[in-house]
Amino acid sequence: MKSRWLQIIWKTQNILEAWNEYLKHNDHKNKIIQQMKCAHFRTQMHELSKALKLIWCFAKWARIESQLSKKLSQFLSLKRSKIDHMTTTFKKKIKILQEKFFLLSSQVNVSDIAESFISLTVSFNSRITEDEVKQTIRWVKADKALNTLDISNRALQASLAELISVLTSLFNACVIHKYHLKQFKKTQTIVLCKSKKSDYINSKTYRLIALLNIMSKVLKLIMIKRLSDIVETHCMLSNAQMRARCKQFVILTLNLLVDQVHTVWDCEIKYVIFMLSLNVVKAFNWVSHVRLLHMLKMKRTSSYIIEWTRSFLKNRETSLIFDEQTSDMREINADILQRFLISSILFLFFNASLIKKCEALKIKIEVLDFVNDINILVYDRFTEEICRTLSKAHNVCAKWACTHDATFASEKYKLTHFTRKSKRFNMMTSI
Repeated sequence: MKSRWLQIIWKTQNILEAWNEYLKHNDHKNKIIQQMKCAHFRTQMHELSKALKLIWCFAKWARIESQLSKKLSQFLSLKRSKIDHMTTTFKKKIKILQEKFFLLSSQVNVSDIAESFISLTVSFNSRITEDEVKQTIRWVKADKALNTLDISNRALQASLAELISVLTSLFNACVIHKYHLKQFKKTQTIVLCKSKKSDYINSKTYRLIALLNIMSKVLKLIMIKRLSDIVETHCMLSNAQMRARCKQFVILTLNLLVDQVHTVWDCEIKYVIFMLSLNVVKAFNWVSHVRLLHMLKMKRTSSYIIEWTRSFLKNRETSLIFDEQTSDMREINADILQRFLISSILFLFFNASLIKKCEALKIKIEVLDFVNDINILVYDRFTEEICRTLSKAHNVCAKWACTHDATFASEKYKLTHFTRKSKRFNMMTSI
């Protein structure tokens, strides 16, 4: 309860001490949970020791099954769509999966982007310290799944004293020269089955997990921390944009939504609230690099970050792993890649212009952006007026999508009503 109370204090009053106290209490809560899990395991072992039959079953599991690694998903057959023929060979399956997950974006019309010269940019300290590197390496879990061509983070942590100066010099060189090493851009991607699907013939029933280079991961985490600090210090993004920002979590996003609804409800004039939820299809796969870098420039971001991001996005390579086989490396030129943590904050810059246009309508409207999920809240005394306002906002979104090569999934549109007295309003009004 105290953690929750401290979280509310920070959210409402933005007191840094409350946030630090919340983190301390949250760590304490996690330690208690871990201790309780350990005590529960020991209790189970004690009960097993009393039953002779159960203890032998446990011993057999520990000796045989517990030592075996889980097998990867086996693809018996695969096809692009319902009308296509089944594919059984490894090379043909690779082609289907690559078309599904790594389809290159079409050329975006960027003629509306004018050449601009930003004389005043936000100051950026390009020097990475040894303390930053140490802290980041220790923060990453020691036994994360690793690339077959890479070393584990546990080995990196064990040899940190000998390697810290070399790693710091390497990362500083990458930032100063605004270059992301080619070796850092190579990943291996495991294809896994999505849970609770009726069949696994269609490629849509599979998902990806990327195995990243550990040193690349450390450098990206450092750059994310730097970029997040700059965003918060200089208010580069709208307060309506969540995720991948310092202290902006899912619970805080939901709390903000609840506060907005209750604020409207508490007005003397009785309003009804409609929320239109939009989702950008394959948001990270279809991002225009030109527009993204232009938005970073317009937000007065340092040239170090812009040019490093340009290098980070270019000439990426990955291979797919499934059926206990590995495909050849394939170049990926036209996506940010959703599995990378840095993708979220870059996408917030990419769609910042959309949030600004929606907020500029100067009507009873609020926008809540959770990366590629955009929620538009409109309140009024009459539902008909709300629907007209939502139509205007949707037109703005549609125009933005046309110029940014984005698509909103119409099947994922959701319209939510918030009211205490539904009989007072015409809830059957449609957009």
